[in-house]
Amino acid sequence: MKMPFAKYSLFFFLLVISLSTACRSSAPEREKLPGQAQSQSSKVKQATKVGIYDPASSTFLLRKNDTPGSVDLILKFGRDGDLPLAGDWDGNGAVTLGVYRPSNATFYLNNSDTPDDPGIAIEFGLKGDIPVSGDWDGDGITTIGVYRPSNSTFYLRNSNTSGGADVVVPLGISGDVPVVGDWDGDGTTTIGVYRRSNSTFYLRNSNTPGDPDLVVKFDLKGDTSKDIPLAGDWDGNGTVTIGLWRSGIFYLRNSNTPGGPDITVEYGLPVHIPVVGRWDDI
Repeated sequence: MKMPFAKYSLFFFLLVISLSTACRSSAPEREKLPGQAQSQSSKVKQATKVGIYDPASSTFLLRKNDTPGSVDLILKFGRDGDLPLAGDWDGNGAVTLGVYRPSNATFYLNNSDTPDDPGIAIEFGLKGDIPVSGDWDGDGITTIGVYRPSNSTFYLRNSNTSGGADVVVPLGISGDVPVVGDWDGDGTTTIGVYRRSNSTFYLRNSNTPGDPDLVVKFDLKGDTSKDIPLAGDWDGNGTVTIGLWRSGIFYLRNSNTPGGPDITVEYGLPVHIPVVGRWDDI
């Protein structure tokens, strides 16, 4: 599929608001995983929409519908090598953008979606951590966190301020990829992992240690080695469900049950990074 915007060049971290798909990068190749974020503070049920981040131009390229098509929103934020995020960072009910900079383990959160706003800078985590974000305590504010692959552990913070982790929860095994969402619709974002080796999601309904509450195999044939797990309320019914991003295509499922995608959206290029969120208020 030919995208209406130009093909870029360079590295992971897509630029389309916490979402992914479409540029080409010249930096050294390494796996790029976006932070997983859903804003669950709005009382109005809005469906989660797809997007991509172009790491070469530090640009978010967002769609307002989960269908193939041209870019609806273009927003610049971050710099080369950053990873995209989206969330309601101040609890005002509107989703805005953010990035995580692996080089200095720092989150940069923008509450205004204006390019000249440097945002809030919060150092959190270690080099090699994967950023996540969510409403961990159900207070209506999206806050930061990281998943540490070296020990398969989530480190979550309940405020967008400097400090240590408020919640530390091990989950998964070596090679698992983090994914977070409100799996039971109770207003709190909880943890999960995706295991590429068996195409299976392992999800918890609380941010506490324990066995998965949900084990969901995603039926999608082909090479799973670079799949990026996603989570969003794709049909606007108030429950967050699973999805995958693979080589410029979003595969989204409307229930946390075994099966294939209910929605398939070709958007972006393999060099982009996926980002998803509720873009209606941007």
